[in-house]
Amino acid sequence: MTALRRVALLAVLFGLCSEIHVRAQSTNASLTGRITDSSKAVVADAKVIVINTSTRIRYESFTNETGSYYVTNLPPGTYRIEVERLGFKAVIKSDIILHVQDTLEINFEMELGSASESVTVQGVLRYSIPNLRP
Repeated sequence: MTALRRVALLAVLFGLCSEIHVRAQSTNASLTGRITDSSKAVVADAKVIVINTSTRIRYESFTNETGSYYVTNLPPGTYRIEVERLGFKAVIKSDIILHVQDTLEINFEMELGSASESVTVQGVLRYSIPNLRP
């Protein structure tokens, strides 16, 4: 009877582990990129606002010391990105479409100027970063 209990226990543990693995797979997407100025110097502490154009839900992040930003757990949909930093013109990129498990890299170049001025970016080259999860 001990062997039967062990088999039953192993079956239950296997079932629990399988359920945890299935839950770990996300249906959300993420955005990443790098913000630089016209001289290609990184722009740290720039505010990155990602707005779902259908729901108007905003997701905010800041660039780190290397000018990189990361915004994760974005539901699939169409988004607009706004980048702001004191001393620079705001940069806006619209019509970004995210699908399930997308990871897009979108880089921006900011111009010196007032934050009340903005630059609308069109035709940005986007890179899809392969999902390296097994």
